[in-house]
Amino acid sequence: MARKRKVYDDDDGRTVADMSGVFPQRMWMPGPPPGPRAGQGTEGPGKADRDAMTGRERRWYVLGALKAALLIAAVFLAAFGLFIALLIVLWR
Repeated sequence: MARKRKVYDDDDGRTVADMSGVFPQRMWMPGPPPGPRAGQGTEGPGKADRDAMTGRERRWYVLGALKAALLIAAVFLAAFGLFIALLIVLWR
């Protein structure tokens, strides 16, 4: 006996997000995700050449990320130092 397909009143048939390239995560044997299936590549030839970063660009991205991380660490250290100073002042 075949199941009847559900019919939704608000379904107009449009695709909101294409999930054809999403694969389930492997829990027991982690590894790299499988590559795209045959005929699924949406990029044209030479896309990797256009998107490749030069060494100078990569260096600036790394330095920017390092600067952001150090800034956040400095804020936490300053807050911790103020907390310690406040405790010292209150316990005297």
